[in-house]
Amino acid sequence: LVSMCVLREAVDVRLARNNMVAGVDVTRLDISPNPAPMAAELNLEVDFKLSEPVEGACWRVKYTVDMTEMKFVVEVGVTEKKNYEAGAHTMRFHSDGIALGDVKKSWLNNVGLLTASLTSREEDIAQICAVTQVTKGADGELQRRMMSPLE
Repeated sequence: LVSMCVLREAVDVRLARNNMVAGVDVTRLDISPNPAPMAAELNLEVDFKLSEPVEGACWRVKYTVDMTEMKFVVEVGVTEKKNYEAGAHTMRFHSDGIALGDVKKSWLNNVGLLTASLTSREEDIAQICAVTQVTKGADGELQRRMMSPLE
């Protein structure tokens, strides 16, 4: 499993870049719009290289709100399954928004975590994590700022 994030405590966030493990090299992550209102659409583009073919793979995107005694994991979406040959690829993902219906607004005004996991045969091969700072804007609406571990 390639993991490109470390989230310790909400106050003490550290980003780690270790993106070449098990034949997966993630070279670019683009998140848009960013920054944006929490309810805005979400677009991801990931450039990556594989050292060997991967069959039946898809990317799963999740958003996690992690409180002291509670954790909410929201499934944002998944790409279609496909077979990847060895070499360079680009993953494109779009969601109309992050459905946070059951999560209290006050819990969101914190640090969250967006993850995109390359999965094959129900096993995660690579995971990219973007720590997300959520703050209340001047208009009272929640704003998100997602930080790429590659920057």
